[in-house]
Amino acid sequence: MNIEEQKLRTLIREGIQIVKERKQRQKLEELRLRKIVRHFISEVSRKTAVADKVIHKNTGINKLDAVLKRIITQIEDAYTNLSSNKKERESFRYHFLVNFKNLLAPIDANRKAPGDTAMALAEQDFKVEVEADDIDAAPDAAKFLPSRPQDIEAANAEKEADSGFEKLDSDDPYVQQGAEAAETSLGEVEQQIVTAYESLIAPEDAAIFKDWGLTNLKLYFDKFEGEMSDQIGQEPESPDYPAEGAANTLNEVIYEI
Repeated sequence: MNIEEQKLRTLIREGIQIVKERKQRQKLEELRLRKIVRHFISEVSRKTAVADKVIHKNTGINKLDAVLKRIITQIEDAYTNLSSNKKERESFRYHFLVNFKNLLAPIDANRKAPGDTAMALAEQDFKVEVEADDIDAAPDAAKFLPSRPQDIEAANAEKEADSGFEKLDSDDPYVQQGAEAAETSLGEVEQQIVTAYESLIAPEDAAIFKDWGLTNLKLYFDKFEGEMSDQIGQEPESPDYPAEGAANTLNEVIYEI
């Protein structure tokens, strides 16, 4: 190998090294640029989300708004899947609304009583007078506290049966099908509804949550139904249809030709 070849190889190696270094710097620049772009996108998304959020003048409405944003698409999917017969969707709507209201009723019943009543009940609890009749009288089953595992399981089963999903007594399979779909759908979202409602201690906020909740569900069911109808458009008109003596099918046209 002569000197000229050695110089040439050296120059080639140096050129390759320079190209590699440039590519490496280019990759680093691209990574840095991507980080900057992701940062800007994240900032814009965050600011947009904050800007899009609407703060209402009532805590109950704010809670309801947040819950609906999380659950309404699930309800819509369940509703719009019922496409065989309109009675399915009417049944779904009825059963969902009735049981939405029933879902909140036990929470209302368990809310703390007003101050005077609560204090009176507390004082009454501490006034214990034992008489002979108390010893001889039959025990009040309503005061039973289940403590053994089998008793707790039985109590839970009884409680679940008492607070079960209310259904119409109907032999119509479409009504039954709509009811089943509503029960499943409400079961998927009820915990979010209950959690939000239980957090509303102020009676006026809880009342607005319930009232606006029913109203908005009705409005959404109207929208779902209207949008389902809009999806089925009218077929395009044909100047020769219907025409007297015209072929009825493509096969007939082919046979005539």
